[in-house]
Amino acid sequence: MNRRILLQAGLSLGLAPLLPALAADRRHKVMLLLYRGVTAAERGFMDYLQRQLPVDFIIRDAGSDKAKLPAMVAEAKALKPDLIYTFGTTVTAETVGSFAQRDPSRHITDIPVVFNIVADPVGAGLAPDTRSSLRNLTGVSHLAPPEAQWQAMLRFGTAKRIAIVYSQNEKNSVLASARLTKLAQQAGATVKVEGIKTDADGKPTVQGLASTLTELLADKPDWLYLPSDSFLIAHAAAAVTQAQVAGVPVFAATEEPVRQGGALAGLVSPYYAAGQFAGFKAEQILSGKRKASELPLDTLARFTYLVNIQSARQLRRYPPLALLRYAEIVGAAPS
Repeated sequence: MNRRILLQAGLSLGLAPLLPALAADRRHKVMLLLYRGVTAAERGFMDYLQRQLPVDFIIRDAGSDKAKLPAMVAEAKALKPDLIYTFGTTVTAETVGSFAQRDPSRHITDIPVVFNIVADPVGAGLAPDTRSSLRNLTGVSHLAPPEAQWQAMLRFGTAKRIAIVYSQNEKNSVLASARLTKLAQQAGATVKVEGIKTDADGKPTVQGLASTLTELLADKPDWLYLPSDSFLIAHAAAAVTQAQVAGVPVFAATEEPVRQGGALAGLVSPYYAAGQFAGFKAEQILSGKRKASELPLDTLARFTYLVNIQSARQLRRYPPLALLRYAEIVGAAPS
């Protein structure tokens, strides 16, 4: 008797409570749709899930090219994995569509999807509320609330003049920049915001970033703010170097620009921890304990204040002693 017959027999005999155990025993197929390769978020996701269930992963990466996403989604529809993991707002929106506009012929509707590293799922139109997506979707937001980021900036020191740079083709970056701008202006700060100059296809370029930063840094702001933005994360080191040459510190919304790029500070959710949380949600779905629509869209409860001490020395801008009591110091030379 094959497994399908066993499951049907179990349902007819009223053995539905045993189905989660059967689901946990079989090998699951999980497809990862990525935008800029495997990050710590995916390592956390896969590490967690492999410890909980027998699972095989299928990984597809767009290589930061949005034009590749439709084909990736089409392949996922054809392969019909047990669950799909999506990285970031751009990939998730292309995979499932918005809550208001979903096309079953184009988007995934019949396979559970767990997103990760989505800055603002409600603002991006993926769900009407964080309590439930009201569809086959759940996930994890990695971003500290803009209010917390603004307060974190103030704890470091002066924040009267702020410069913000963002990618115009990344909705999450546009939303985050607008929200921090509003908070800073309400607090009486002067804010200058510029989208990265693009090529003829509307894509940000390295040359466009350098040109945009030249304009933003000319007024010597107290901080240059980098929102959660795939292009900026990929080119954080170049942005930080240009800012440091101008004597301007960088505050980042994500950890890579601080840890690897040299930004002075940031209030962040570690990608690995966000991945593990997404893995927990996936395990709940795959084991039959919960449906995706029953799981809230969560943000990590705790954030890490990162300070890059090497950048602090270079800029001669050191954190207050009170901040050092809870901040994680990175960028120190090995002893």
